[in-house]
Amino acid sequence: MLAAAHSRRLCGAMNDDERDLAPLLARAGILMFEYDVDGFLLRASGSCLGGTDPSIEVRAGLVTPSAARLAAAGQIVLDEVRVADRMITVRHEPVRDEHGETVKIVATAYDMSPRAARPGPGLRGIVPTAN
Repeated sequence: MLAAAHSRRLCGAMNDDERDLAPLLARAGILMFEYDVDGFLLRASGSCLGGTDPSIEVRAGLVTPSAARLAAAGQIVLDEVRVADRMITVRHEPVRDEHGETVKIVATAYDMSPRAARPGPGLRGIVPTAN
């Protein structure tokens, strides 16, 4: 569902706080990202699949069309998505402006797979890594 960010705008550059937080999120198996109401990825940090590029993880199928539509319409959505043998829970929460209009969606994804099913350093065969 999520369109490539560069077809409309580039993902926002990480600030120092986000750069510091990204490895902590990744070690905890958490991916945080935000996208606009049209489904374009704005920013991503961390990892829920063990990959090295959070934007690739987002586009690996973490955002379903129905979840994106409901979140853009202003609803909080809790979605479960299967990626290979992993079960990922994704919470989509709309961010509203001063008029109550949804301006973007902030999402948190985390791996709910049993600990034994999680690979060690990463899902090298499932999620492509950035070159």
